[in-house]
This record gives sequence, C-alpha cells and structure tokens, in this order.
Amino acid sequence: MAGRRQRLSEFAHTVYGGLRSVGRAVVRPLVAEPDGAMSLSIPEAQTTTVDGDTGWGARPPALLGCPNCGGEIYQERSLDVISCSTCRSDFRPGEFPELELLAFECPVCGGGMTHGRRHPEQFDVPEWASCEHCQYHWEFEHF
Repeated sequence: MAGRRQRLSEFAHTVYGGLRSVGRAVVRPLVAEPDGAMSLSIPEAQTTTVDGDTGWGARPPALLGCPNCGGEIYQERSLDVISCSTCRSDFRPGEFPELELLAFECPVCGGGMTHGRRHPEQFDVPEWASCEHCQYHWEFEHF
C-alpha cells in the first residue's frame, strides 16, 4: 500500500510540474512589461500589427545621409538636433525632409523598417513605417 501511495504521489508531482510549465508558457506573453505596458508582440505567432505609435514625436529612430560629407547620421528622436559625428555638421529637426532618409530603426526590436508616403503631394516626410520582425507600426498623424 505504501508503494502505491508513493507512485501516486510521484505521478501527481509529475503532472503538477507539467501543468505548471504549460501554465507559465500560456501566461508569459500576457504579463506586463517592466514599464507597465502590455506586449503581445510574438513574431512567430502574429500576422497583424499589435504594437505601435502615432505622431511625429513618436517617430522611430532614423538613419540619415549627411549632405556635406556623405556620412551617416543617427537621429534617435524626431525633435533632436541632427548632428553628423564625421564632419560636425548640425541640422535643425525641421531640416529632416531635406536630408536623405537611409532607414528607420524599430524601437522595439532594433530591426530595419519598411516605410513610405501615402500623400507625397501633401507631405515631404514618411507617413508610416512597419517592422516585419516584430510587427511594430508607426503612423504620422495628420488631421
């Protein structure tokens, strides 16, 4: 009788451990990030955008071409001064449209983003950018 109880106890412990692992795997994507934001951006499971921002102030970091030396300029925030570390040229944030946009960097995963303009006759800046890796999407808000 004692051997049967021990086997039953071991079986229950094994089942409990398995259910606990499954429960953690199900709950893990639903847990809030340290900054309090919810993120369900699971690249392997997502087919639509689940994370994103709107507005020029929330624009993703940009890699721009310097017109003076041909170097690359990294502008982390859209309202930052655009400074070339190679030739020390500075450009106002409002000069962004005159500079060559080489790429946007996804603020979530750091990957490259596709981008474009829907109304090129109205706006001289990109109006959207999407990350194919984590499904992050940014929209330029124009009302």
